[in-house]
Amino acid sequence: MIYTLENDQAIIQIDTNKAEITSFKRKDKDIEYMWNGDPKYWSGRNPLLFPHVSSPANKIINFKGKDYKVNNHGFCRKSEFKFEEQGDDYLIFSLRDNEETLKEFPYHFELQVRYTLTGSRISIDYTVKNTDEDDLYFGFGQHPAFNCPMVEDKQFSDYFIEFEKEEEGVGKRLDLSYELFEQYPTFIINDPKSRVFTLSDGGNKVVMYTDEKYKIFALWTPHAPFVCLEPWVNNINAMDESLPFEKMKENICLRPQEIYEIGYGFELV
Repeated sequence: MIYTLENDQAIIQIDTNKAEITSFKRKDKDIEYMWNGDPKYWSGRNPLLFPHVSSPANKIINFKGKDYKVNNHGFCRKSEFKFEEQGDDYLIFSLRDNEETLKEFPYHFELQVRYTLTGSRISIDYTVKNTDEDDLYFGFGQHPAFNCPMVEDKQFSDYFIEFEKEEEGVGKRLDLSYELFEQYPTFIINDPKSRVFTLSDGGNKVVMYTDEKYKIFALWTPHAPFVCLEPWVNNINAMDESLPFEKMKENICLRPQEIYEIGYGFELV
């Protein structure tokens, strides 16, 4: 089911299926900023990456001494979330462990997603609670896709990423091209200095704000009319995949009943 948040500047729609944004627009511009999920290129839109980012090549992860077949980026991208609450400027959704999640991830948990609309900025805050009797281990990341180009008189190569601070090997600006992604299928910046990343054609912009807990910033497109700006906490492909999941040092660990909080957001300019 799709829910809507609206104010005098913007309107956003969010689906309980995957807790994904399906549309985000400014009221003073005839522009849809979010990718529409056309399966010709990629059926995703802006999935939450949990309980792991990426996946081993064989799609097998060892949890608690047992091998489990997993999906790339976890199960949230195929999960139905529960609507919890709506206010004038916010929506809250949740996901708890269930028969399907336990097939891939043998832990009990509660995951809450809160969307807050302020002007033309959406803030997205996540809370993970360990409801298991054992320590809970997980990875975390985001994968929002934005139309690129945003308007008909532009093309993909007219766009660039502006960084808040100088990034090693990149500087403060990265020009986008399909050739870039032929060389780097996923363009990754580890330990970015920037907390703000801007997708721009020199006029229209999406400005992304990220929590300091995100240690990786990635860019991806499958030679399509969109680009994904992806803040990740960690990446399983950068870990020792031969180890059990709980032995991978980069994973987040929560003791029973502990809570983990993280957030990010973006503004339409």
